[in-house]
Amino acid sequence: MAGAEQVIMLSADAELVHTNCTACLDQFEAGDEIVICPRCKSAHHADCWRAAAGCTKHGCPQVAVTLKPQPKNDLGDSRYLQRTPFQKALVIIGVVLAVGVLVFAAGSGPDPAQGKTKLSIMVPGGILETAYYDDFVQEFNESHPEHYLSVFVTPTIAYDQKLVVLLGARDAPDIFSLWEDRFHMLAEHGGLLELTSFIKPEDPFLESLPIESVRKVNGVVYGLAHPERNEVFGIWSLSPNPELAWKLMKLLFTKLIDDWPDELKQDLPDFPEILPMPGGLGGF
Repeated sequence: MAGAEQVIMLSADAELVHTNCTACLDQFEAGDEIVICPRCKSAHHADCWRAAAGCTKHGCPQVAVTLKPQPKNDLGDSRYLQRTPFQKALVIIGVVLAVGVLVFAAGSGPDPAQGKTKLSIMVPGGILETAYYDDFVQEFNESHPEHYLSVFVTPTIAYDQKLVVLLGARDAPDIFSLWEDRFHMLAEHGGLLELTSFIKPEDPFLESLPIESVRKVNGVVYGLAHPERNEVFGIWSLSPNPELAWKLMKLLFTKLIDDWPDELKQDLPDFPEILPMPGGLGGF
């Protein structure tokens, strides 16, 4: 897992002067405070990094570790951390716009899969979730040399909006989790793969799966509920590898059931949707 981020003040002769911030796309100037993502090395204004709660480069799961907003005028931590709905909306919309620009404009870097079959998972969370899923990724990639798995842990406050952008760009992960109401809406609009044909009564996996984990919409199975908190996992309807995605889902849930850590056994906060899910998701 990548390390903590650090703030750097640009000198007049720094190479990054007059290059663009990954988040807001404005140019860096001498004297600006910036953060270099410790995972993907993309550069952000320090304020942009704080606002996005981490890296905004498409595909990078790095979240803010040590760089936190500083209390002003001795207002106290609770007043500073409890943002108003309007402030939350501004932060989320800013993240969405930045991610949207990057999805469509950013060039692709070196392919870490190196020709292997790529699979991806996206979940909301932070540092603890990143550590947990990093172990799962390492175990999977070591035992499946013909595949390459990546897991993107995205800050909860920006999760819905980033997922919408990826769906709209036809670049969604193979597997992703949703809050219950979002899951039902996405399934009804064709954004999730029907799983009924994959679920076989004789499959030993079903014996370890609590019956309440199976989630149906209009009588059709579309997802599996996290055994310990308010997430429902589904497979993207346009996943290029649906059968592999289902096999990956079974491996993931075997791990979630067996060793989900106690420190993560609490529900995720449910932030209001600032941008609506687009209609006609079947077109994705």
